[in-house]
Amino acid sequence: MKRILPLLLIVVILVVVAVYLSGSDRFIKSTAVEQTDFAIDDTSAVGKIIIADRSGRVAQLKRKPGGWTVNDKYPAREDAIGVLLNTFLNVYIQRPVPKDAQEQVNTVMAAGSKKVEVYDNDGEWIKTWYVGHATMDKKGTYMLLETPEYGLSSAPFIMDMKGFIGMLNTRFFTDENEWRSTLILSYPEMRLSSIQVEYPNEPESSFVIEYAGGNDIFLYTYDGNKFDDFDSSAVKDYMLNYKLMGFENYRTGLTDLQVDSVRKTVPYQIITVQDGTGRHEFKLWPKKAREGAYSEEELAGEALDPERVYASYNGGELALAQRFQWDRFRAPLKAFIE
Repeated sequence: MKRILPLLLIVVILVVVAVYLSGSDRFIKSTAVEQTDFAIDDTSAVGKIIIADRSGRVAQLKRKPGGWTVNDKYPAREDAIGVLLNTFLNVYIQRPVPKDAQEQVNTVMAAGSKKVEVYDNDGEWIKTWYVGHATMDKKGTYMLLETPEYGLSSAPFIMDMKGFIGMLNTRFFTDENEWRSTLILSYPEMRLSSIQVEYPNEPESSFVIEYAGGNDIFLYTYDGNKFDDFDSSAVKDYMLNYKLMGFENYRTGLTDLQVDSVRKTVPYQIITVQDGTGRHEFKLWPKKAREGAYSEEELAGEALDPERVYASYNGGELALAQRFQWDRFRAPLKAFIE
């Protein structure tokens, strides 16, 4: 009996320790939550996101009173920011990576994953995702989690998102120009005072609209002659196009020499909008079609791109703009007086 009592005491101690550990928050977190707690339940608390790739490119996204910015330089695309926040909220583990495949997955991720650091509105680090490649069926994405409490997890997981089927890694890009907002001006309540439209190659089509609110609309020739009789409804309809003005993107694919060449040519249209913040100028140039592409339109014997044009805002860098959007601004003077 004396020999049995010490053994029973050891068993009791081991049971107590096991029960304690099984009920300990830290034990649970270190074996499960540490590696699986990818989601962020309150995305309104996210104040900064830093995405870095293995080539050294970094996109730093910050929430500011006026909206999100990229690299403290440009307004960021609200749609792309929304996609990120939605991913943080709705991500879940589709399945674990088998243990015998974890080393290989980690090796591949070490060479090609993107690091996504998430901070709160006070600048405190929340967690980091390492976003790797997609699965063979393109319906899952390999990820690793790192947290301030428990460091970097050793186990990767295949991640998915509620209401979505496909790869998640394409949402985390580092190209600054892809993150830049393409929205330039927005006048939902038409808070502008004048619109000046110049066609350098067709001066007779140029015009100026002055707007004082309500039905106070005035139409002039480009050199200042006022029209007493014009189609005010047609002018109003034309002005509605100015509720939203934006480009497609800033990835023109042109070299610096080619950009200079475009700028030295005469734009086919120059639009100047005056509002309470000042003067805003847009210049539009035709874009040549890709080699071998067909187009009914030509300039100097070369086919024109039927879908896109070159554009600039206030003399800034050259961008691509969609023709079907910007052709709405291309009305000639005679559209309002005949």
